[in-house]
Amino acid sequence: MRSSLPFGSLWGSGSGSSSPPCSSLASPSWPWPSLISISLIMWNALYTAEKVIIRWTLLTEACYFGVQFLVVTATVAETGLLSLGTLLLLASRLVFVAVSIYYYYQVGRKPKKV
Repeated sequence: MRSSLPFGSLWGSGSGSSSPPCSSLASPSWPWPSLISISLIMWNALYTAEKVIIRWTLLTEACYFGVQFLVVTATVAETGLLSLGTLLLLASRLVFVAVSIYYYYQVGRKPKKV
């Protein structure tokens, strides 16, 4: 039985099987360059004191986790398979987005004059 999910080929299964996305070593191979790029951005942001770079790093992180949240939500909506692990994953992604956006705005605020 072939799955109607458009993500089947992205996860390396090719056959549309219902195996979990992380079940093989070859999957997923396409996000590794973006993950390495985001990791380098985050790592370099640790050594800077410029607000603009820190804010862009936080915005990048919020966008990354937001896209992950949307992809997992779309996958759950198409398959109809909802488990406690999936709910925890979605909740953690929302928390990461919220924290990143909160710090994004806090870093951009001007300090109060005392």
